[in-house]
Amino acid sequence: MKKSLIAVAVASAFVAPAAMAEVTLSGAINVGIEYGKSSAGSAAGAQSLSATHLGATYSHVDLESVDDIGGGNKVIFHLQMNLAGDSPGAMGNTGAITNRNSFLGIAGGWGAFKVGNNENVYERFMYTADPLDGAAGPGGNLSMLGTPGAGAVFQNSNAGGGVDFYRRSEQTVWYESPNWSGFSFEADYTLSGFKANTPTGTTDPRALSVGGKFQPDGAPFYVDLAYEKHWDYFGLTDITAASGTAGGGGNSSSDTGIQVGAGYTFGDLGLHVRYEQLKYKEDGVAAGADEWKRNAWWVAAKYNLPTGYIGAEVGIAQDGKTNLGKANDTGAKMFAIGYFHNLSKQSQLQFIYGRMDNDDQGTYQMAGATGENIGGTTQVFHVGLKHTF
Repeated sequence: MKKSLIAVAVASAFVAPAAMAEVTLSGAINVGIEYGKSSAGSAAGAQSLSATHLGATYSHVDLESVDDIGGGNKVIFHLQMNLAGDSPGAMGNTGAITNRNSFLGIAGGWGAFKVGNNENVYERFMYTADPLDGAAGPGGNLSMLGTPGAGAVFQNSNAGGGVDFYRRSEQTVWYESPNWSGFSFEADYTLSGFKANTPTGTTDPRALSVGGKFQPDGAPFYVDLAYEKHWDYFGLTDITAASGTAGGGGNSSSDTGIQVGAGYTFGDLGLHVRYEQLKYKEDGVAAGADEWKRNAWWVAAKYNLPTGYIGAEVGIAQDGKTNLGKANDTGAKMFAIGYFHNLSKQSQLQFIYGRMDNDDQGTYQMAGATGENIGGTTQVFHVGLKHTF
C-alpha cells in the first residue's frame, strides 16, 4: 500500500518550486521476539548457548519518484533504507539505518536500465520463492542457499566481496527486460569500484548476475534459471579442506553459482523446488586445496487460509568437494515452518520455527540463532508483528 507525499522540503533543495515532484512513501516494519538455541557441536571445548533477542526481519522504508519524459519513457529514482533494529542474531544487523536497494534509472517499453545499489537477480529469485516472508529471516532459504557453509572451509574473505551468493552490490549497473509473452530476464554487473593493489598482487572484486524467468500471465507455474560469477570475492586467501589440508600462495579467485527453480500452484497450495551448485576456484596456489564445490536442494510449500497462510520448507546441502577429494561431513539439513495470521490488509502476526542440523564438519547457520558451532544444531522460534504501508 502506497501513500503519496508532496516532498516540499526535499524537492526545493534540488529543483525550482514550479517543478516539485511527487514522491511515494512505502515500506514495512517487521519486528519480533526470537529465541535462539545452539548445541555444542563437534568441536572440542565448544558449549551450547541460548538467548532471546529482538529480530527486525526485512524492515525497510522506500522513497520513489517517477518522471515522465515522453515517448513512453520515464526516469525512476528509488531510495530504500534498511531498518535493522536491535537484532544481534540476524544477518548483518547492527542497529543502524543503512542503504539497501537504491538506484536511478530510465525505463520504457524496451525495458529498464538502472545504476546504483542492487540486490542481484540471483538472490532475488531465492527471495521470491521463499514462503516464510523473507529468505534472510528465521527459517529462510538463505540459511542454506547462496552459502557454502563457509565457516570450516574458507579462512577469511576479501573486504571487497565474500563467499556468499546473496549479494547486494554497490557500483552496479543493470538491465531489466520487458515481459515477452511470459519470458523476462535481467543482467547485473558490478564495476571495478573496489580494485586495489596488495603486497601479493592486484584484487579486482567484480560480479556478474544473470537470470531468466518464464511465467505466462495467468499461468499456475513458473520456471527460472540464474547464474552468477564473482572475481576476487574471497580474495587472496586459502581454501581449507575439512581434513585441514590448506593451499597457499593464491593470487586471484573465480567463483560461480548456478540455480534452477520451479513452482506450481494448485488452488490454495503452492509448491516450489530449487537446486543450486556453488563452485570456488583460487588461482596460483602452489599446493593443496584450491577448489571447493557443493550442491544443495530445497523444497517448499505455501497453503492459503481464510485467516492468512502456512509456509514450510526443507533444505539439504550435500558434502563439499575439493580438488583433493570429498570433504566428508560438511553438509547439513534444514527445516522451517510458519503461520502468518492477517490482522488487516496492513498488519500481520507471524509465528516461525526453524532448525539447522549440521553434519560433524558442517557450519551452516540459521538466521536468528545464537552461538553456532561446527557440527552443531541451531534452532530459532520467532513471534512477530509486521506492518506494511
